[in-house]
Amino acid sequence: MTTYARLPYHVIHEDEHQLHLGARFWNQGGKQLAIVACITKGVDWAAYVGTDAPDSYHEDDTFKYVAKYGCKLSKRDAKHFFPEITLPYRR
Repeated sequence: MTTYARLPYHVIHEDEHQLHLGARFWNQGGKQLAIVACITKGVDWAAYVGTDAPDSYHEDDTFKYVAKYGCKLSKRDAKHFFPEITLPYRR
């Protein structure tokens, strides 16, 4: 079992770069907000915050959109939302 397999949020995607995306999600009045941790297996990680994927109301689409286009969080803020991740934070 890997370090991030125990995280208390969604592991939503694994692609050819072996990234695991863990996310926290909120929806208020049809507006979505997600904070996503992008974890490279055994190497490092970074976290991003963002809103709705264009023309989509699906949670998974928002996660993937935020991972690709979201604003990167500072290390301090990322650790607040994802304290269980022990890998180095990506610069």
